[in-house]
Amino acid sequence: MDPPSAPVAVFGGQKRPFLVGSVLAVVATVVFLSWVILGIDGAHVTLQVDDIGQWAAAWCATAVCGVASFRSSKGRATWALFAASSFAWGVGEAVWCYYALFKNIPVPFPSLADVGFLAAVPLAFAALLLFPNGQQSTVDRVQGVLDGCIIATALLFASWATILGPLYRSHQEGLLKQVISLAYPMSDVIMVSLVIILIARGGRPVRVHLALVMAGVVAFAVADSSFTYLTEVNNYTGGSFLDTGWVAGYLLIGLGALWAMTSPWHETEHVEASTISLVAPYVPVLVVLAVTGIQLLRGRQMEPVSWIMAFALVLLVLGREILRILDHAVTAQIDPHDMESVDDPARSRDPNIETALPGQT
Repeated sequence: MDPPSAPVAVFGGQKRPFLVGSVLAVVATVVFLSWVILGIDGAHVTLQVDDIGQWAAAWCATAVCGVASFRSSKGRATWALFAASSFAWGVGEAVWCYYALFKNIPVPFPSLADVGFLAAVPLAFAALLLFPNGQQSTVDRVQGVLDGCIIATALLFASWATILGPLYRSHQEGLLKQVISLAYPMSDVIMVSLVIILIARGGRPVRVHLALVMAGVVAFAVADSSFTYLTEVNNYTGGSFLDTGWVAGYLLIGLGALWAMTSPWHETEHVEASTISLVAPYVPVLVVLAVTGIQLLRGRQMEPVSWIMAFALVLLVLGREILRILDHAVTAQIDPHDMESVDDPARSRDPNIETALPGQT
């Protein structure tokens, strides 16, 4: 058994970079938020702090995640993809700074900055898919992806019926603008859904840095949704306190990578599905049913887009259940003794009963 002082020593030694990074991240976020709220030194300087602060946070995450992709004991591909995603977003923000600070003109929409912002999305999504999640079988991982798709589709259905659909119909600009305007909130919904599934299905060793990444994704979602809404109503101005979501989001992802580097990976046994992970994908389905019922009661007709998402949701749920049934059937064939022990509680109560009886005769 380790001496009582061992955990303290580990925490003070290996965790010291994480503690220092956490303090710096909190200080940077508080300074950024205070500056943009108070408008210190005028609107122009505040705009510079806003844009440069977002760029610096993204590239800090790029550096830390890049180091973690070489030094972490597990999930190197995940951190490499997060580094690439942060770099792409930082390039987009650099283009934004060029328009807003150097040319001193309103940033056009769409622009080359959107290329960097949108390129960061699939890279971050792939990073979440590859997030280390304990010793899980291929079936478990596929089911986790299906769970994320179910939640994302259900939330997109509800969002389309309440917010995204009216936003799309009210947009009078070209198709490219419409697609890009919807891409940001839709990608946030998908990533948040996937992170929720990973949290529900994750093992204990990954919960800390996965929770940090989840908090970062939620911060992105708030900032992206606010930016989309304010842009649509022509009310977005640089230097908004809502931009803090991007700064905090990338700093949180950087802290997640820092935690991964300073935490030794302990292999765990096969992670069994929890009750939350089994029930979670079906909660949004109830939301879809409720939204559909309300729409029909109000006399509104469902649009083709809504029907497509509802049909996709049905296929995903059926696929998940078929996969679960086949997995149980294969498990029963491979290890029938475990099934017998479950069916016969008396046999599983004491494994030495059968060996003890022959000795008595």
